[in-house]
Amino acid sequence: MTKADQINELIQFLAPEGRRDTKSAACMTAAQLTGTPEGLSLLSSRPDALVAIMRLIRDSEIYTGKDAMRALVNISAEESGAAALLAVKDVDVVSEMVKCIEDPNYPHADFACGILANLSKPKHLCQQVFDRISEGPIKLEGLVYILCQINYNKKGAKLHLLAPVITNFSQLADGRRQIMVKDEFVFQRLITFMDYKESKGRRMSVIATIHNCCFEKEYHPWLMGEDVDLVPRLLLPLAGPDTFSEEDNESLPIDLQFLPDDKEREPDPEVRKLLLEALMQLCITRASREIMRSQNIYLILREHHKWEEDQHCVMLNEDVVNLLLRTEEEIGTDDLSAVEVSSDMAAKFIAQDMKYLSGVSSDMSSLTEEPTKGEK
Repeated sequence: MTKADQINELIQFLAPEGRRDTKSAACMTAAQLTGTPEGLSLLSSRPDALVAIMRLIRDSEIYTGKDAMRALVNISAEESGAAALLAVKDVDVVSEMVKCIEDPNYPHADFACGILANLSKPKHLCQQVFDRISEGPIKLEGLVYILCQINYNKKGAKLHLLAPVITNFSQLADGRRQIMVKDEFVFQRLITFMDYKESKGRRMSVIATIHNCCFEKEYHPWLMGEDVDLVPRLLLPLAGPDTFSEEDNESLPIDLQFLPDDKEREPDPEVRKLLLEALMQLCITRASREIMRSQNIYLILREHHKWEEDQHCVMLNEDVVNLLLRTEEEIGTDDLSAVEVSSDMAAKFIAQDMKYLSGVSSDMSSLTEEPTKGEK
């Protein structure tokens, strides 16, 4: 029997109306096949097999549905498999996964979140997934609403992997703008999970989404205004149990004042890197820099610099501080994104950064200076 014949036979046993025992065994076989490169390639090349598997994700036999979802997770984890699933015409994999996530009584919703995350990870496929969701009844804001409802799923699914889906969408300009629609409160819901302790993955994905949104310069006034007040939220994970004078404390945003003695800094350097990069993006324009100077955030960054051991984070901290310490006359432009850098200079900057990150010492004296406040 050829491999094609074997797949044909497997598809027959995967029929939803088939006997429970043969259907369950066939679905387990399909899941096992996706655990090998050869089996994965074989199933991905057969749209009829993919349709047969997708039609079993809600099977009345719970283990059959679970094996179907396991197979789809493995298939979607490979870019070629993800593309094959999205190309299927008879069943819309995106719509089916969204329905599974939306259903609070669906037991395998975590698998559905993982499949959506896999499908949307390659940027050229992400746009397809985003467009399909945007055309459906549960749009991006609906997914964020579900993500932010603790214990939304009544069968024990945590839905943590829904957060990377939102991060993937924030790779897209349309995705970032939908996240920051002012009257939808999508962004505001997300920022409440910046210090979420139950899942490091959810916390990091939320911060990565916020980081990506900071690249939309025209939204900076809103992000830094009273409706969102993002800067203190970015700084709070970088702050520790630092002691300041009463005058210095009162110069800080209220959320950064008089922090408790047991306040801990974000332990993950990758998360700290995202926070610092987001702050750097907010420093692009003069108006934003002046807001940060008025909030005296230098104090938090100075203490963070003393504590920080990751060289990449140290460098990012210094980049932000150096912009805040300099006068606007020294910076010489209202909008740093409009400054053209020659390829030669860009290469020199990269070389300097690499030299720094390799452990070469640098002059830290500027970090002990008092910041310049409120240049006009």
